Amino acid sequence: MLTPIFYIGLAIVGGFVGGLFANKLKLPRVTGYILVGILFSPYVTGIVPLKLIQGTDPLTNFALALITFTVGGSLSMVRLKRFGRTILTTTIFEAETAFLLVIAAFAILLPIFLKNGGHHSYLLYFLPAALLFGAMASPTDPAATLAVVHEYRARGPLTTSLLAVAASDDALGIVNYSFAVSVAAVLTKGAHLSPLNLILTPLKDIFGSIFLGIIAGIIIWKAMDYIFREGAVLSVTTGILLLVYGASSKLNFDPLLTTMTAGAVVVNFSRHAHRLFEILEKYYEELIFTLFFVISGAHIQPVVLLKAFPLVIIFVLFRFAGKIGGAYFGAKLSKAPPQVYKNIGFGLVPQGGIVVGLAFLISKLPEFQSFGNVLLNVVIGTTTLHEILGPVFSKIAISRAGELKGGEHEED
Repeated sequence: MLTPIFYIGLAIVGGFVGGLFANKLKLPRVTGYILVGILFSPYVTGIVPLKLIQGTDPLTNFALALITFTVGGSLSMVRLKRFGRTILTTTIFEAETAFLLVIAAFAILLPIFLKNGGHHSYLLYFLPAALLFGAMASPTDPAATLAVVHEYRARGPLTTSLLAVAASDDALGIVNYSFAVSVAAVLTKGAHLSPLNLILTPLKDIFGSIFLGIIAGIIIWKAMDYIFREGAVLSVTTGILLLVYGASSKLNFDPLLTTMTAGAVVVNFSRHAHRLFEILEKYYEELIFTLFFVISGAHIQPVVLLKAFPLVIIFVLFRFAGKIGGAYFGAKLSKAPPQVYKNIGFGLVPQGGIVVGLAFLISKLPEFQSFGNVLLNVVIGTTTLHEILGPVFSKIAISRAGELKGGEHEED
């Protein structure tokens, strides 16, 4: 076996080339990164050995800390207030409806589609798995929607609302994830199951994660008042994020919710927030995304994916129903114009980025080893379908609203 550093270089270069090819095919770059990872994986060509793939946790945790910090950075209260009630109501309805519909579907259908269902307890296996599949349904990939908006120069009420909702529901998705992981972890323990545990454990985990995130956010916020060199900004921010991510993991809190909270604190209180997130995007984003998604793709087992393909279809269909129906009722309830509430759900189909990270993290947690690998493979399959179909539906939504190539103008 060659040295690990060689394979890291191979992942970065290979992922970059895969991203270019994906763009040529009008697909998001992340699709190319994942496909290169699958190609290099020990389960396909064996270019990257299994032993190396099993030792990539520090790299993936580093990437997830930065990705979720950036997600938190999208939660600017000034921006959310400017977009008004429509954004908040639509985001809650579409994210939670997709979350609940997928949970219900998998709670009923998992025992049927997994042939060895008779060997597993419903409470210890199928219900926790259904909760975690549901948590994967909320997030939307704002990058895919943004690409369509830019390509067709779309502008108008739907476009503005769509971009705001797509950027906001990743945060709600992480909250859903934190809740689902906490409840699922309690369920898998079985012997300790009680109504009190089901309530107190998730609350402890969520509030503990948020508390740590607030502390980290305040430290970064105050540090930015005294640090001006870009290199120093990167060093201090990265160091604090990794410290708090590790501390949150050690305390059995949710490190993703912790780092997202830190990002939300910084963007809402630091006068240097724009500069900080601009520096992170400039120096880190493409490198981190390339490496992370190539590694994620390398964990995919095509045999497992093929066996679980019916679950991929179930996930896509019920998530689609939740997104379309939830967005419709949420936007209509907030008295959005018809061109918004009739079309916005179709623009929320794209999925990628953060959801792969969530699934990858679940697959590494020891309490979910019995079904974590199936979940990861299903999510990669659904992500690939969503990234291919999502931009098509986004274009349909914007076209139906009459906002392609300049459409109706809306003042910002």
